[in-house]
Order: sequence, then C-alpha cells, then structure tokens
Amino acid sequence: MIHHIFPGGPSLCAVAGTYRNGFGREPGLVLPFRYKSMLVFHYRFAQGLIAEGTSGKTMLAKNAKSFLKKYSPFTQLDDHTLEQLVRCLTMELYPAGTLIMKQGDRSSGSLHIIKEGSVRIYARTTRGHENVIDYRGKGDTFGSFPLEEERPLEISVQAVSDTVCYVADRGDVVKLLDEHPALREYLVPLYFPKGDDRGHRVAPAAGVLHDRSENALFATPVRELATRDVVTARAGVSILEAVQSMSIRRTGALVIVDEADSPVGMLTLTDLRDRVLVHRKSVLDPVSEIMSAPVVRVDGSDLCFEALLKMMSHEVHHLLVMDAGSLTGIVSSHDFMVLQVTSPLMLLRDIESQSSVEGLASSSGRVTALISMLLGEGAKAGSINRIITTVNDRIERTILDLALKTLGPSPLPFCWIVYGSAGRKEQTFITDQDNGVIYADPRNEEEAREAKAYFSRFAEFSVNAFLRCGFALCPGDFMATNPKWRQPFSVWRKYFSDWIATPSDKAIHNSANLFDFRGLHGDLHLAADLRKHLIDSLRGQNMFLKAMADLTMDYRPPLGLFGSLTVAKDGDHANQLDLKKNCLTPLINIIRLFSFESHIQETSTAERLAVLKTAHPIVKILGGDLAYALEFLSMIRIRHQLEQVRAGLAPDNFINPKQLSSLERGNLKEICRLLSRILDDIGKKYSIGTQL
Repeated sequence: MIHHIFPGGPSLCAVAGTYRNGFGREPGLVLPFRYKSMLVFHYRFAQGLIAEGTSGKTMLAKNAKSFLKKYSPFTQLDDHTLEQLVRCLTMELYPAGTLIMKQGDRSSGSLHIIKEGSVRIYARTTRGHENVIDYRGKGDTFGSFPLEEERPLEISVQAVSDTVCYVADRGDVVKLLDEHPALREYLVPLYFPKGDDRGHRVAPAAGVLHDRSENALFATPVRELATRDVVTARAGVSILEAVQSMSIRRTGALVIVDEADSPVGMLTLTDLRDRVLVHRKSVLDPVSEIMSAPVVRVDGSDLCFEALLKMMSHEVHHLLVMDAGSLTGIVSSHDFMVLQVTSPLMLLRDIESQSSVEGLASSSGRVTALISMLLGEGAKAGSINRIITTVNDRIERTILDLALKTLGPSPLPFCWIVYGSAGRKEQTFITDQDNGVIYADPRNEEEAREAKAYFSRFAEFSVNAFLRCGFALCPGDFMATNPKWRQPFSVWRKYFSDWIATPSDKAIHNSANLFDFRGLHGDLHLAADLRKHLIDSLRGQNMFLKAMADLTMDYRPPLGLFGSLTVAKDGDHANQLDLKKNCLTPLINIIRLFSFESHIQETSTAERLAVLKTAHPIVKILGGDLAYALEFLSMIRIRHQLEQVRAGLAPDNFINPKQLSSLERGNLKEICRLLSRILDDIGKKYSIGTQL
C-alpha cells in the first residue's frame, strides 16, 4: 500500500574513575565496580555519587536531557517528564565484546538507551546456531521483555564496540509506561526494539529463533522481502509536514515523488538528524532541500543477493523496489540482515563500529568465513570479488579515518588512491597493498614542506595499519610510504604524460599497474580529474599503445605445441601452472589494452568488458566468451585459495590441471586457445608496417 502526503560527541575513556565527555574530564563522576565479571561504569545522576547542586551533576543531567530530546520515543515527552526520567538514569559503559544480556537469564525489565557505541541483538537456535536479529546504535533502545522478572530472556545483547548507555531500571520503566501509554507501543514488542525503517515495530520474524534456509539470499526475490507499506510525499511539502506524516504513519523512511509520482528522493531519520538538527534548517523549508537523492532502485524480481550488492556498491541503506516501472515497496539493510545471518552487511556494520586497528584486524579475519558461505550458496566469482573489494574498501577507509583522527586534518585536500587488483576490484585472499596519495598543489614552499611532512606520517600510519589487518606490503614498493607515490596533483599529471609520451619498459610497467587506479578516500575529484587527464592524454598515442601491446603479448597462456596445457617440470610447483600469471593476467592485459584504445574510464575488468561490448570490434564479437573466461578463471582461483586457507596453508595461484574435472580442464584449454587467438590478432595489428 502506498500512502501519499501532499503539501497543506564524545569519545570513550575507559579509565577507572573517569569518564571523558564533551565538556572534558570530570574526576570522580563515575564509580567502577564488578558486575558479572565485567567492568561497568555507573553514574547515578541524582543520588550517591555527586552532591546535589554541583555543576558536574547539572551538566551531565542537562546533556542527558538534550540527548534524549533528539531521539524517539523520548521526543514525545514534555520537559518535566524528561527531567523525571533523567533523575532516575544511570550511565553504564560496556567494553567491546561485553555480553550485556544473555539468552536464558532472568529478565530485569531494564531499559537501555545507547549514548555511544553499538550493540547486536541475537538469539541461539535449538541447534546452537546464532541468529543475529538486529544491530543498534546511537539513540536506539534495547531491553528485556516481558517486565515480569521471572521470565527468561529470549535474546542476547552484546556490545560490538565500547558502548555507553543510559539505563532505567524496571520500576522506573513501569512507571514511565503507565504514565505514557503511547510509549508502550514503541517500547514493548518482544524486546525493546528500535523503530525499523518500514514504519512499524520489529519483532523477530517468523522462524527467527529457528534455523533459516542457508541460501535465502540467493533464492528469494526482493519483492518478497520488501515492505509494501510505502509512504510518499511531494517534493514541495515542508519538512514539518513530512515529519508529521512520518510520525502519524510511524515510518522511518519517506519517499519523495514528483508531480508524476516518480520517486526523486528519500527522507530518513538520519537525514532529519544530520540536515535539520545539526545544520539548524527551518522546518518550513521544502523537504526536497534535505532529502537524499538520487534514489537507488531495484526490480522486484531481482534476487536479494543482487539487491544486496547494489546496496553495498552505492553505500545506501534503502532501495526502492519497482515492478513494471511503478514503486511497490522499500527494502532496507536491516531486512537483509534479518533474512540472512552470515550477511556481508553484518560484516560491514562490524567494520564501521570499530574504533581501533586491533578491532579492524579482527573484523578482516572474518572474510574467509564470508567467502566460504558465498561459495556454498552458489555466488558467482565476480560477485564474490565485489564483496571482498567492498569489505576491504570499508576497512581501508576506516583506517584512513583513524589516521586523520590521530594525526589531525590534512593541510591540503587529498585523495587516497588504490591500483592494481584493488583498483580493478579483483581482490581475493591474496591481497597486497597498491596505494598512493594525490594532494592539491601547494601554493608556496612552506605549504609544500608541511604537506610533505604530513603525508609522510599519514602514509606510514595507514600502510602499517593495513599490514596489521592482513594487507601484505607490495613487493614492488608501489605504496604511499614510497615518496614517489605521494605527490601533488601536478606531479601525478606529469608522471602520466611522460610515461605515455616516452613509453620505456619502466614507464609501461608503471602504466600497467598505476593506470588502473581509482579514488578511495578524501577528495575524489582529484582522482576524477587525473582520470580525465589520462584518457585525454591517450588519444592518438600510437607508440604508447604499441608498447602496451608488446607487454600484453609477453604474457601468453600455457599452451603447448599440440594445444595441451603446459606445467612446470620441476621445482616447488612441479606439474602446476600459475593461474594468475598464465591465464588471468593475459586476459586482464588484453582488456586493459582494448580500454585504452577505446578511451573508456572504467578500471574493473568486468566493467571494462561491459562497456567494450559496444565500443570495441573484437569485444563486440567475443565479449560473451571473454566474460565467461573471466568468471571461470576467477572461480577456479577462489575455490583453490579457499581450500588452501581451510587446510592452514598460505593461499597461492598454482594449480595442478589434473586435479580439475575433465570438463574444467576442457574449459581451461578452450579459454587459453581463445586468449592466444586474440593475442595473435593484437600482434598482427601492432606489427611493424601495420596501420594502427
């Protein structure tokens, strides 16, 4: 059903005896004690720890009241009621990993309001499997229900990161609900849930405490998961009208439509918080001024996994579900997490909640289990590569944010770039670092010295943190710690221009690696401008293209005289072939050369192929075969590496063709023959005397 509306910061300091908040360190405001073998910090606002009337108590109480007024359902309370609630709160800190509530324990009836950090709510099935029900963050609530103290808990709650909560005990909660019946609807389904983005209270879905099908993401059309209770509003309505409608419909997501009822944007609670409260927008302004746009759409017949990939690639939390061109529903990231326990979104949430390199290292260690699950459910290699790249990107961005937080803001705008397999979004278990820094051109010598010193420290911090998270150092030193690869924009432009104009062996080697770059963090316009310069510089540069073609032809598939697969005769890899060097690299090089010939901007081999199917004569004919070859080779590689990791071995790219099935060996031979024919055609095109 579509409902239309018409116009009418503090950091944590887990040091015993102190709590660091927005107004600085206040000695003696918290008292440590042991509870269930974990260190918990308590502060009661009105009693016991601070004498009545002290400025510290007044400030903390004022901060608590201001905080609660920003979040539902406490927005419904008047000032007097809020003050009463604040007086009965305690403040507790739970270190990351702390089990705050445990399934099967006696219910306490307490209400927790998350001030900082995040928690996950989960339940164990009768078979012992762990089903994650939800993740909660700042401003969300959780607790135990029913309020009868003897009733065992049906869920567990664990701190994902260091978490501070305001806590009201059972008696205060009962009084609050009795005096304000409207809060009961919000706070008392099966467990105190937050409002989901679909406008109604979320209890565990049918069967959430039982085992789900392991391939739900790959077998469920997205229309079956999406809510059909969609609320829309015209772009011209005021923010106030939109908020009132969201409140009446009890929805956390409002779709903004134009005069033809076509979706043009979306308004969420996050938009209201970040663009109204923070930037103090007038509630009489049009809702179009604060909506998120453009919206990302998915077809109702698409499988949930395809929709999940789209959500991750666009870094959004909602998708509009369309059928026959019409809006029929909304699906949220929460929906996917409830559908599938081992969801990539859960891992991304875990990564985003981390506040230290050590926590990120722990999260990155979960990639193997994720890949194993995806393979078991029949995911394609290309999809798995995209998932791995998305996870790695999120880890790296979080580390770069930590670097900025540790070192302070950069003196000049900059962009962190990645290249090689990271730039092509083709990472697997073997992931080394290929990164650099582009920064804005300094205006004077002093600014240049300051930038040089800052980005040296920034690169050192980041590269070492990546290493601790499992990203190996680049053997060729193509990393930002090498001064050559952290330079002003004008220097990068000159690098690219010189390599193209004078294609020496070293220049071609650098080009093959660095020209696959993409911006990852910071001012992405710097990367976009450098990409435009690269594409413009390639036009008419036949000598460079010939040198790149020569490099491409240096990597030949492993075929013998009679079309058999050739393997190493002796050594550590006797009877094996290097799948990456002998098969994938020729394919990647061919597609890179074709993309340079056709002046396309994509860096991923799969994305380049998709564009080249309409832009390059060879790919127009053989595009389907090349796409199949990329998928087949990538799948063989991922499966091989996963088996090695499971066996406790370091993953590599060496396979024994005899260990493949006869069908797989046949496919591998045909792919090698295909690549060899294309390489022969490239050789003829770029031979001496041939018109380029």
